[in-house]
Amino acid sequence: MSSLILNTTLSLEQLPHPTNESAIFAFAMSFDGYKHFGSFEAAAENAKAMRRESLTDLRNELFMSARASRHSDNDMFLVKYNELLPLFKQIIGSGRLT
Repeated sequence: MSSLILNTTLSLEQLPHPTNESAIFAFAMSFDGYKHFGSFEAAAENAKAMRRESLTDLRNELFMSARASRHSDNDMFLVKYNELLPLFKQIIGSGRLT
């Protein structure tokens, strides 16, 4: 797994370009939803709810999408990243790094 990045140290410059598949996957794996939420089930429930109220919500949703893409051998996590990218920029730009 890639190195984990804390929310509090995340910057706009760390957001991968929307066409860089390997960088997007590495970014998705820089958050461990299983560890943060305590289980696969809890992380999946959070991602499925699509709360999108915090950086943690966004990162977990992308993490779960990337894990599902790896399991299903598809690239749907790229669609998810592009959907979430404006929200990442908004939240990181506002300084709400939790």
